[in-house]
Amino acid sequence: MTAYSSFAEAGRLLAVEVLASGRFFDPCVIGMNARGQLVASPVARALGVPCEPVAVLKTGDSVTTTELPETLGRTVIVVDDGVESGTAARVVGVAIRATGALRIVLAVPVCPQERIAELGAIYDELAVLHVCADGLPLEGHYLDFDLLS
Repeated sequence: MTAYSSFAEAGRLLAVEVLASGRFFDPCVIGMNARGQLVASPVARALGVPCEPVAVLKTGDSVTTTELPETLGRTVIVVDDGVESGTAARVVGVAIRATGALRIVLAVPVCPQERIAELGAIYDELAVLHVCADGLPLEGHYLDFDLLS
């Protein structure tokens, strides 16, 4: 099992992976929810752009996002602290695809093997540091899972 010391460490490692993945046209970095924003900040800094916050909201049986930044014709890098069920990543990816983004990249420190193909059908590229098969909750992949640390 891979364990990151903090969200910031995971973000720094993820930034290296994202930068190595290629060129970005007018990049937009989206940090999903609070923990995803902490991981996304080093990625955004590495690309020299702001980190745009997007939250995933569940209302009854419906799952939606808060307002998305302008993504038409841009490379959008969606960053989260990891994937468990994949619901948030699916919802955000589908919403961004509808905005006319040029290329959409999902960048996460950890993702279960079972979600790779499904998310790969939504995103143009996946940048995943650790593909796991253990079903461990995300907090098990971080030594410090506290938002205030």
